[in-house]
Amino acid sequence: MSTSRKILIGAIVVVVVVVVVVVVGGAVAWKSNKGVSTPAAGAETARTADRTIELIPAELHTIKPRGLVDVVRFTGTTQPVDQTIVKARVAGRLAEVLVREGDHVTKGQVLARFEVAELQAKVNERRSAVEAARADARWTARDRSDKESLASRNIVSQSAADQARATAENRSSMVAVAEAQLEVAMRNLADAQVVAPFDAVVGERIANQGESLPIDGKIMTLLDTSHVEIAAQMPAADVVRLKVDQPVTATLEGFGDRVFNGRITRISPTTQAGSRSIPVYVEIIDRHESLRGGLFGTGTVIVKEKDHALAVPVSAMRKDDQGEFVLAIEIAVLVRKPVGVVRTWSRGELVEVKGLESGMQIVSAPLPGLRAGQRVKIVETR
Repeated sequence: MSTSRKILIGAIVVVVVVVVVVVVGGAVAWKSNKGVSTPAAGAETARTADRTIELIPAELHTIKPRGLVDVVRFTGTTQPVDQTIVKARVAGRLAEVLVREGDHVTKGQVLARFEVAELQAKVNERRSAVEAARADARWTARDRSDKESLASRNIVSQSAADQARATAENRSSMVAVAEAQLEVAMRNLADAQVVAPFDAVVGERIANQGESLPIDGKIMTLLDTSHVEIAAQMPAADVVRLKVDQPVTATLEGFGDRVFNGRITRISPTTQAGSRSIPVYVEIIDRHESLRGGLFGTGTVIVKEKDHALAVPVSAMRKDDQGEFVLAIEIAVLVRKPVGVVRTWSRGELVEVKGLESGMQIVSAPLPGLRAGQRVKIVETR
């Protein structure tokens, strides 16, 4: 073997030895470092578990029996319960209109008058017709009596007596017709004076003095603003929990914090096209002279109540693989307390539960980093 070949083989051996030494040294160093860092990491974890969590009273909730209510809220606008359009009952010319918009009127008060000359003439004509019919009836009645008496003695024929009887009955019925026509004419004369059907406020004056109106011509509108109702549009999910005559409390625009009592009087059987909402009508029982139509109103209906129930805020509820629970504080340590859900109240803001005891203090704030076993400290805020 030549000298150069021996030198090459020796160099290769040296390189291999160096590589082996480096690899073995790195492995030893890695194992050494791993053995040192594991206790350090464990110590850090232990320090985190032992750290005391500070909570403020606003993040806690004390369990105690309470009354629970489930309410349905609504909004709408007021409208008078009693309102009408006063119309003409006779055709004629308005002689005078005695009220204007905003005037308060009482039941039976005269609102307007029609010219009565033609109507009075009609009454006089019908009264004369009645008198003539009665006179004619009296004469035919006497003639009937005479004919029947003569027929019984065979002085006149029976057919003559029968004809006299028929004529008398006809004239008697004509009296009834004339009296009915007189009654109609007198009623038309009375209707020439337009009166208020109930206590109200004049909403709109449609016709004025001197205008000629046909029968059923519009004269004015009347509104009883002291007795109003709220027309509310409500979603079907809320309406299914309502029923007629349920009590209601409402506040109205312009009356500040005053609360009005009311009741549900009507619930529409169909939804409104487009909005899919259902009209619900709430009568305001409390009367007030300042009530008006078109006021914005809000109200609540209590649909369910329960006394002495245990409930927690929905934010206090937690869930894991074992089920639903809350975190209670016992001797400054968080403890997992499993609960059973009965139902939700106040539109989902409260959850009625079972499995807890009165007096327990639980975490109500949605703090995701908390877990059972952690120590806590309650810090009072100023």
